[in-house]
Amino acid sequence: MTTQKSPASGVCAPYSIYRKKALLRAMTYALGLMLVVSSCRKENGQVDPNPLLVYEVALDAFVADLQAQPLDSAGLSARVLDYMAAQSGCFFGATVALLDSTGKVYYSPYWYRLNDSLALKNLADSVYHIDEQAWLRQPIDNGYAIWTEPYFDAGGGEVWMRTHAVPVIINNEIVAVATTDVKVQ
Repeated sequence: MTTQKSPASGVCAPYSIYRKKALLRAMTYALGLMLVVSSCRKENGQVDPNPLLVYEVALDAFVADLQAQPLDSAGLSARVLDYMAAQSGCFFGATVALLDSTGKVYYSPYWYRLNDSLALKNLADSVYHIDEQAWLRQPIDNGYAIWTEPYFDAGGGEVWMRTHAVPVIINNEIVAVATTDVKVQ
């Protein structure tokens, strides 16, 4: 039997366990995408009883993928772009804010919809004051996912939005916060 060392614990375990976990992550992500696509369409006048659930499912799948693969600034922008590109037009924007050892953001590629394309901003600049944003502080300080109340995102998306923010936890430590933004009218 082939064994592989668990990146999280350093313990050897059968390789098939890791293949099953990878398959489960892929299936969860695919299910999230299907829910997103189907919920953004309102067919036959039906209204989704929890329209925010599709954003939560998609972001939870993305966070699971971030936790499973090494998280670094080198490929992060492309991962956020892939996440946004896979979502329907009802997703406005997304970022992953990487934290340093003091809990401050050092990199945060923000992909958002601008006209008919996706545009990029780095939210980790002095003008945006990312470390003071409620969508970042609440998940870090409380250790769990949150939805913000509607707010105008000056310096970020420049629209009224709500943000779903989830802490990315690796080895019992919050190393990042991943978000999905929903534009509100």
